[in-house]
Amino acid sequence: MRIDSWLLALLLAAPLAAWASSSDAGANCRADLDDIAAFLPVNDAGAQDHLASHGERIERALDKARGEATRAGSDAACDAVLDAYLAAWRPGHLSVSHLNAAVASPRIPGGAGGDPRLPTLAVLSRDTVLLTLPSFKDPYAAAVRALVEDHRAQLESHRNWIVDVRDNGGGADLTYAPLLPWLLDGSYPVHRAEFLVTPANIKAQEGICGQTSEQKACMEMIAPIVAKMRAAPNGSMVLGGDARVDVESPGKREAKAPAKVAVLVDRDCGSTCEQFLLTVRSGFRVKLVGRPSAGVIDVANMRPYPLPSGRMLKYGTSRSTRAADMRIDTIGIPPDILLPRPADDAGKRAEVARVQRWLETGSWQ
Repeated sequence: MRIDSWLLALLLAAPLAAWASSSDAGANCRADLDDIAAFLPVNDAGAQDHLASHGERIERALDKARGEATRAGSDAACDAVLDAYLAAWRPGHLSVSHLNAAVASPRIPGGAGGDPRLPTLAVLSRDTVLLTLPSFKDPYAAAVRALVEDHRAQLESHRNWIVDVRDNGGGADLTYAPLLPWLLDGSYPVHRAEFLVTPANIKAQEGICGQTSEQKACMEMIAPIVAKMRAAPNGSMVLGGDARVDVESPGKREAKAPAKVAVLVDRDCGSTCEQFLLTVRSGFRVKLVGRPSAGVIDVANMRPYPLPSGRMLKYGTSRSTRAADMRIDTIGIPPDILLPRPADDAGKRAEVARVQRWLETGSWQ
């Protein structure tokens, strides 16, 4: 059977192209890994503590990742290698993503079928409402404000609230701020963050507000921190406030605030979601119910750093002043009432009904 010369050339070129693609993937992966290994010890606010406590484990993970990165034949294979290496540093809150995923914004109302991450309110009974907050990412800040304003009559007329933050991966404190006058009874302590001063971190802080939907509020919070960082020596830590522990006020308490609040939490509540827990549990009427949180908050204020291949590394630029006395990373915030983990979505719905019964009757039976 005769094979035309053009077809023969195509057949020969195909495996060469596949080999070149695989080779490029390995080279790109190794370049990203080497960049991460050089960048983190200098710029991540938790890196030096991690090196002191488990540096040998990190070094072994790097040696293993170097061999695997070179052999990575695809982006997916490389992603797995980089994720495993980052997990040796700190499980959770360190991540790599591809540029198009890193810059994508959550879809806000209007699309077909709506957005499952939008906040919702459901009336469960004459006494109880369910407020579901799947995300605190800043694009949802306006939606949370609108929900509180549009449903004020329902919020005021129900004495029991269930606030569901299961599966809430965090975002920005500004998003949950409208809820605090309803949930707190007065001022509350706030442990400030210390920001690690490096040229890369200063640049990252200067650029972060351009990536948010609440730019004015972001700048009011970030600008003083950036000014401090510019004036401080490289490698030092600067406080995000005037004191290591400050006292803040949620504003005037709502006159018809709920009498009892159960905040449903699980292992998927992380980062800013955990800051929400730390804040609202200072309220006399609030109980945390469910399971411990994710444990990814001590090292925070995650910022993007571009890697050679176009991937984006997310790393921490701050460390909580609370961490020395009460570490949460890798442990989580324990609930006031521990409940067994639901097996499925039906179990999660049953958990809401169980908490409702407890709020209304005082019984877990």
